[in-house]
Order: sequence, then C-alpha cells, then structure tokens
Amino acid sequence: MLNGMNIGIDIINVERFEKKHYEENKMFYKKIFNESEIKYCLKYKNPYPYFAAKFALKEAVKKSIKENIDMLDIQSSHKTSKPIIKIKNKLNYDFFVSLSHEKEFAVAVVISFENNR
Repeated sequence: MLNGMNIGIDIINVERFEKKHYEENKMFYKKIFNESEIKYCLKYKNPYPYFAAKFALKEAVKKSIKENIDMLDIQSSHKTSKPIIKIKNKLNYDFFVSLSHEKEFAVAVVISFENNR
C-alpha cells in the first residue's frame, strides 16, 4: 500500500451466475447484493453479466482495503453509467472503479484511497 492507496482486481466467469437463475436462487443473490443492486441488474434482458460484474466489483473492493468486510457492506450504484462504491461500516475510503463484461467474463478494477477526514 502506498500512502493509503491500494488496488484490487477480480475476474469472474459469467456462467457461474447464469447457472443460478435469480427466480430460483433469490436467497443466494440476497446474501451478496442489496435490493438496489438486484433491481439494477434485473432491468436488463440478460441480468447475469451485470450480476457477475457487480460481484467482481465487490471482490475487487475487498482486495483493495485492509479491513475484512461483508459483501453486503459494499454498496454499488451508477451515476451517468459510472460505478460508484459506498461502504456501510463508516470506513473512510474513496474509490476509482472500472467494470467490464464481454461474453464469458466480467472484470473489475478498484483503486482505493484511505480518506483521513
């Protein structure tokens, strides 16, 4: 970690989510994603690349910070198509995020900065 800055990256095969249809596995999804994240993904005809990307994002966040947090403590949203991350537990971090998904894979890169306010 350099002056409170760190990076996390994660890649996931979209098929892992395609095999777990939302309607048949709601409890699985609710252990990982908050309601607004689920709603965001389900608005797409094929929600599974979006679920995979959000999962990769949460894993990348976990890798980029020193605290061990739960997936549900990481909240992602979008502002003008750019992902935004907030952490519930009042941890002071700011993030730069990049997500991508293409056919089989979703990938996320997160740069975190400790915010010493």
